[in-house]
Amino acid sequence: MGVRAAAAAALAVSVLVSAGCGSESLAAKEVTVDLSKLDTGNYPTKPQDPTTSDPATRARILEAVRLGNILPLASEIDPALSHNGSGTNVFTGPNSFDGYLNTDHFADDTPGFITGFATSGRPAEDVFVGYTLTNAVLIFDSDNSATSAANALARTGMVLEVPNTTSNPVQSSQHPTAQMIWAPAEQRLASWYPTGKFVIFTMVNQIENLVVENDLHVAPEPAPISVADKAIDVITDRLKNFQPTPLDKLAGLPLDPDRMLRLTLPRPAGDQTAAAFTGTLDQHGTLHIVGDTTVYKPLFEKTGMDLAGYGAGILVRTKDEASAQTFLDVTSTSRFKHRIEPPTGLPTAKCVKYHGPDDRAAPFTCYVTYGRYVATVWSQQQQDVYQRISAQYAILANNK
Repeated sequence: MGVRAAAAAALAVSVLVSAGCGSESLAAKEVTVDLSKLDTGNYPTKPQDPTTSDPATRARILEAVRLGNILPLASEIDPALSHNGSGTNVFTGPNSFDGYLNTDHFADDTPGFITGFATSGRPAEDVFVGYTLTNAVLIFDSDNSATSAANALARTGMVLEVPNTTSNPVQSSQHPTAQMIWAPAEQRLASWYPTGKFVIFTMVNQIENLVVENDLHVAPEPAPISVADKAIDVITDRLKNFQPTPLDKLAGLPLDPDRMLRLTLPRPAGDQTAAAFTGTLDQHGTLHIVGDTTVYKPLFEKTGMDLAGYGAGILVRTKDEASAQTFLDVTSTSRFKHRIEPPTGLPTAKCVKYHGPDDRAAPFTCYVTYGRYVATVWSQQQQDVYQRISAQYAILANNK
């Protein structure tokens, strides 16, 4: 990965779709779907209560989801950062930081680490416009573990892409206990701030200030400490509303408290589709996953969207059938999405093939509504996306 890509990177994995322009109406026709005619492959076709073969990891994921539901969006720290950066939001290891932080010693640096949630934002879809703000909160088993981890992670530091350059420690007068390092040649500031059982991680990527002259990287701007300070203040205030689950209670967190996952197409083993985790986010939590929050926030409010289940795709719940269709119309329309035929037997599905600038976007996506629900699935293969959307529709139809 080159320096510009590293400086612009928010997180590691591309997630969810961005709403785009267009006005095509996708109102469902009055048709009867014969479930027996659907090709669902090996995917399940009936609701099933979720189970797990790894209760410890699932408990950590559920705790991260709880955290995501209260953490601020980047746009709540700087309103200009309306476009969420792509990334791995729920994490139980160093995967969210690969590529721009040294993670080889993550386990050694973070004894007592339980789970975390990350979010990022930038001013535009183009990653080279403005700056990207990435925030993550890591939960630890004790205050001492959090403080020790913040110090250790700062010592391990960044991955530097520019040869023969270094990162330097800097200090915030507003948060003197924050461990901050600044890589001027890459215009990146990283900060680790311990507070109670939490470590607040912040990275500011000022890529628009990155100037290249005769292959030398010139950094005219000072470290953006004030941006990190603002992020720390807002996140710290939001964490007042979050009580970590005691370690001996983690295993008791319900797998499907809102009965949404039983209706969501389950993720096959090893599958990295959608947001790469299994769980349910509320309206606010889901805003971390979407593209342009200035589009999705009013859409969520207008349609009464209150929950999103993440499995082998995303299942969204709105307030009624008309709202579900409105939600589908907006989220499925983009100049980069070209309509293809729906799967056999499911004419109400909308399927598209992606032709656009995001090389991490899945080529095939299908959408369908059923009552108040909207389902979206992705795949690298057209037949697989057809089977996924058909199976997801069958699950909803078989919910008796």
